[in-house]
Amino acid sequence: MTSISVGKIGSAVYPPGAVVGPRTMSEFQFVWVLRGSAQWRCHNETQELKPGQLLLVRPGMCDRWQWDRRQPTTHGYVYFDLAEPSPSATSNRWPLLRATGDDDPLPAMLRYLLRLDVTSRDDLETAAELVRFALVLFARDPRADGGLVLSATVEAVVQHVLQAWGPSGVARALSLSELSAAASVSPGHLSRVFRDQFGVGPVTAIELLRLARAATLLSQSNLSITAIARSCGFADPEHFSHRFRRAYELPPGRYRQTADAPDPSAPLAAVGLLPVATRLLP
Repeated sequence: MTSISVGKIGSAVYPPGAVVGPRTMSEFQFVWVLRGSAQWRCHNETQELKPGQLLLVRPGMCDRWQWDRRQPTTHGYVYFDLAEPSPSATSNRWPLLRATGDDDPLPAMLRYLLRLDVTSRDDLETAAELVRFALVLFARDPRADGGLVLSATVEAVVQHVLQAWGPSGVARALSLSELSAAASVSPGHLSRVFRDQFGVGPVTAIELLRLARAATLLSQSNLSITAIARSCGFADPEHFSHRFRRAYELPPGRYRQTADAPDPSAPLAAVGLLPVATRLLP
């Protein structure tokens, strides 16, 4: 991504029912609501904003703001420019609005931005780096393709797995019938949901998560392979070795000794299971 020039940064409080605009933007603006709510309109586009969302307004947009009619609204903002000949060629691929969650670094970055003094050269440089990183996160929001936001069916499976693995700490195998019962759907429906979203069935997905836990223990602990196998729900070390080699193309012993062995998360990333892994793997 190209260099960034940051302009105004700050927060504003609007009385109930206040209106701003129409205005035509000459630069980019990130806007996020801290308290209250707002309605943003641009041409035929309307967005309802509330805390936990980030809006990116582009140069050339003619927009209008209607602030919360019932209570004062506080919002944060930062204006910036991209130092490239045709920034629209890049920005047109970015989303307009994205949600931010508890495990998202964006909220903390935005709070930090509001503490910076743009009259200070050092703070201005820091602001530019923060906005640059915020744009990367904004443009690559994993929610856009089903990332961090799990379907209700997958979420039910995740909750069951957390409960099943929690008491003993052993990442035991879970059958299709057990998982489908936990999600209150038929085994066939659950299999279709997982194959549509991850390309593998639920039992295979859970096994990949167990193997990823094992790969981390192999690279980050001195536990024996037998102990690692048992902690990841494999009673038979030979069966564990066979399944591990199929996922990582190396048997557990060689994986532990190989400096450039695949990252533990590689098989999960290949099928889009990283958002599930963040919930289930410490």
